[in-house]
Amino acid sequence: QLTVAPDGFGIDLPGASLPLAPLVRSLPHPAARLGWTPDDLRHIAGPHIIPYLHAARLMVSAAAEAPVAAAWQRQCPALSRRGRQLPSPEDSAHVLSRLNGLPRASCATSLTDLSALRGRTADGLSDEQHRARQRITGLLKKAESTTFEAEAETLIAKAQQLRQRYRIESVQEEATPGNTVAVRVHLEAPWVRHQYLLLGHVAGANSTRALLYPDVSIATVVGHPDDVLHAIDLFHSLNRQRAYFMHHSPGAVTARAHGETKAYRRSFLIAYARRIGTLLAEATEETVVTEDERGAALPVLARREVAAEEAFTALFPHTSSMSFRHSYHAGGAVDGIAAAERSHLGPDMTAVGSA
Repeated sequence: QLTVAPDGFGIDLPGASLPLAPLVRSLPHPAARLGWTPDDLRHIAGPHIIPYLHAARLMVSAAAEAPVAAAWQRQCPALSRRGRQLPSPEDSAHVLSRLNGLPRASCATSLTDLSALRGRTADGLSDEQHRARQRITGLLKKAESTTFEAEAETLIAKAQQLRQRYRIESVQEEATPGNTVAVRVHLEAPWVRHQYLLLGHVAGANSTRALLYPDVSIATVVGHPDDVLHAIDLFHSLNRQRAYFMHHSPGAVTARAHGETKAYRRSFLIAYARRIGTLLAEATEETVVTEDERGAALPVLARREVAAEEAFTALFPHTSSMSFRHSYHAGGAVDGIAAAERSHLGPDMTAVGSA
């Protein structure tokens, strides 16, 4: 079961008899006031919205909340003359249909994006901390490159343990709700909700919380900047592994031959996410901790997790649940668990999302 946020306010559109270009040009502005950034809108409406984003950038800067306005300045690329040409009426109609009725997104002061977060979290790191991050990244890349189950499981488990060791050694003496960020993750169809289930387990295993807006396939991860960055990077790595194993596991060919592909994949995805959650939790628990660290660092990390929970609740006070009911497919479930053990993921926690 996942938790999902309620719908926000839709965008009121003028009559359909008016020309499309002026209508579409006007939409990025109210979309920004609802909390959506250029990266979000490109994900929702596709590349044909780019000229309209450029045209709306200055208006947005004066009207949107500060973190959203800052994201617009970062995310609106300098477009070439060709890139500023308006799309065809058909493409404009598609953009119009995708933006109509957007839900309201949270615009709290903690909103940022992944590129800005990478620069922020890199500031002030010691040489040893930079090396630790590089080792974690290297382990994840190596896990993605292998097709051997035991090797992938070992690599991901080692990356999670190295991450926990890095947190313990670099933890600061305070973790407050003011030191949290919210970063959006764009999920590509198909199986968006099941990918989000995976993200929820990864987030929970790394002291962060995740929420989904299902109608636009966008999730938000909330927590300490360093934890959010690691959770998102780990999710993307595991999600790529998930896609590979879902298509190449032993039961996939049999399921296709019997016309059971959808049931197989649904059971695979759920089993994979849940097993990955357990594996990540085990890897974290098995990290060696000294008595001094147990008394000093671990309480700080616990406060960091509480801070993430409090920030999440403040950002998303109204959520609803989303269940995963499906016809059980034994082969898919078995392969999903086996694939998780080739990859590795996070604890059996309830994830969060938007309706």
